[in-house]
Amino acid sequence: MKREHILASNVRTRSLHAASSVYMHVLMEGSGGDGSSSSRTERVDKILHALSEAEGVPSQEAAAPVAEDGGPWTDRLSREWTMLRNGEGEAYEFVREFLPTFAFFLAIRIAIVEPRYIPSLSMYPTFEINDQLAVEKVSKWTRPPNRGEVVVFDPPPLFWELTARRPDGEAVIKRVVAVAGDTVEVKGGQLYVNGQRRDEPYVAELAQYNLDPLTVPAGSVFVLGDNRNHSFDSHYWGFLPTKNIIGHATLRYWPPNRIGAVPEA
Repeated sequence: MKREHILASNVRTRSLHAASSVYMHVLMEGSGGDGSSSSRTERVDKILHALSEAEGVPSQEAAAPVAEDGGPWTDRLSREWTMLRNGEGEAYEFVREFLPTFAFFLAIRIAIVEPRYIPSLSMYPTFEINDQLAVEKVSKWTRPPNRGEVVVFDPPPLFWELTARRPDGEAVIKRVVAVAGDTVEVKGGQLYVNGQRRDEPYVAELAQYNLDPLTVPAGSVFVLGDNRNHSFDSHYWGFLPTKNIIGHATLRYWPPNRIGAVPEA
């Protein structure tokens, strides 16, 4: 390191001596020149060039940046597009690896399972706000809904009419309490299906309303929220067509301290 420092110092000293010589030579040329502005400018440029070389600073010509791609970005984009069409280059490799993976997970979400989160307390205490669920979408094609299952669905028209809103893609989550052909009734705060009181350990409290006996028509189910007195459900807007069901909630995966299967009757 010491030797390198000495060598660098010697080089710097010699460069400064050379710059000084250039400086004196330019001055001598200037003393006999015509004194014009252009001549003075040339002399100054020579001096500055010599000093910059002595200091190890590249001149403007040497320091001018050169584009890495050898041309404007439009040319590079054109080359990349050509290579992509020819099945070559980094862009092609990225697309080849990314698209199949993306398509695979998109197909899973559309046809098999999708995540959902809970925006309200209508299903409390089973779900709390911001709980996240896995909703499977296969069983709706293979069998009708079962009593006690929690389903995610698109609300029927009366839901939107009673809320004075237009359909906006919002999905709702409730529990199926009666299926096609069942007679459903609420009395004394208790749910009765086909004349039998249902044991529902997952509800928050007894219902503070009564519901006269209703028979669920074919192709429909009757759904209620577990938080019976704070749920906008079938006891307001009636039967839910099974075709509106998106999927069946099976697993709560968030938060970590509440991971587990969704309780069913």
